[in-house]
Amino acid sequence: MIATSGFDVKRDGFSFANWGSADATHRRGLTPSMMQTLYGDRICARIVDDGCVLTATGQALQADMNENAGGGHCFGFAALAGLFATGQLDKADYLPAGLSVYEAPPSDLLDGLITRYASTQYSPPTNSARAAFPVAGIVEELEAAWDRGENYLLAIFQEGVGGHAVTPIAVRDLGEGRIGIVVYDNNFPGVENMIVANPGADTWYYTTALVPAESKYRFIGSPDNPMNLFQLPQTPAVHECLICKDEGDDSVLVVVKDNAKNRDGTIIDWDFDITAPGGGEIEGLEQVEIFDNRNTNTFRVPAGVAFEMTLGGVPAGPAADVDVSLYGDGWINEIDDIELSPGARTSVKVDQDQRKLDLSSNSVLAPTLRLASEQANWSVAAVGTGLRVLPGSTLSVARETDGDYVYALRGVGLPGSLKLDVRHRDGVRDRDVTTGGPVSIPVDSSASVAAHVWNGETPLTVRVEGNGVDRTYPMVPPS
Repeated sequence: MIATSGFDVKRDGFSFANWGSADATHRRGLTPSMMQTLYGDRICARIVDDGCVLTATGQALQADMNENAGGGHCFGFAALAGLFATGQLDKADYLPAGLSVYEAPPSDLLDGLITRYASTQYSPPTNSARAAFPVAGIVEELEAAWDRGENYLLAIFQEGVGGHAVTPIAVRDLGEGRIGIVVYDNNFPGVENMIVANPGADTWYYTTALVPAESKYRFIGSPDNPMNLFQLPQTPAVHECLICKDEGDDSVLVVVKDNAKNRDGTIIDWDFDITAPGGGEIEGLEQVEIFDNRNTNTFRVPAGVAFEMTLGGVPAGPAADVDVSLYGDGWINEIDDIELSPGARTSVKVDQDQRKLDLSSNSVLAPTLRLASEQANWSVAAVGTGLRVLPGSTLSVARETDGDYVYALRGVGLPGSLKLDVRHRDGVRDRDVTTGGPVSIPVDSSASVAAHVWNGETPLTVRVEGNGVDRTYPMVPPS
């Protein structure tokens, strides 16, 4: 044994394994109260009986984060186990009295807490507390942390596979210049696992499943694919809110994720490209690695920069199910349920002020359209469904500067039919309205609704204009 943290997998690790989407055992993900601990009171529209009622934008973000966690909660497990073991988080606040971490059964509270810590990797201070090291540097950092009574979260990544996070607990000498980094892997409760590494060659390998029920993968490391350490002390802190107005910089976080998988649980390997309009690099583009087992592409794009994304190259087999989400300063613009079949090629273009998304494809699409934004005293969210985008046509979804949400069709094809639901949420109450039935949008026309500036009191209507049409549809409370 070269060094040890004192972590015991049958005392300090969880007895239940990492999971993906909600099931009968793990029913709960992020809750409003967990969102409040993650992003602070700014994420709450109001506090009722000491409980946070999320803003409309916060509610949309919570739904996205819970869906993202369907790719596995390994980051949350690894962070929480490390915090409990080092005493940086008091177990007594979260576990039944007298029980160790290993003895504690799954619970709604633990499910929400693990999901909360899994979600810290999207924003500072956690995602800025990551550092990559050569093997020798990893060992040096771990030994120093253990001497201080602290620990790190260790994260690895493999192209075409995804990422995984574990809790490092010891280093052993394996002879012949090799070492073993012993880890608590949350996919395999109650047993120690080992990353085999060669400090001299700066290489390593590890075999694991990204979630226990799925196929095993081998992660292979080199100077070009190093291991990563995340500091733990900052993970309980309030994080930079991804969608709160006037918080953080004005850059846009772009998350493109596939909700589908192959029948054996492996990710569908399709092509993704993000470029400046017409091709070329985007100045200031930053790629963000998320440690889960989804086919996810995450980037930060500077404010005031136009860009486009191209999706395609799905191999024979299941179709991909892609969501494209943009998170900005007080807003969300999201196109979900993009079915990407073999042979399909789909484009999403974002204009320079980053208020409009254009969607087009060589196959038929029926996306779900989500917009949300904040005012000083309220927030609103809109969900549009039922609109089919045909080859040869382009759908635009925009937040106009006058406060309108605008849905427009251009090109050729049949009229579209859009059902729209809008929620206004403020410090006192909610107000929900719907079109009830579909709103007809001919090609080369647009449907607009003054959602962003709606105070929740005045009537709200959808107006369709263009191509010889000028018609309004009243929005009414849902029945």
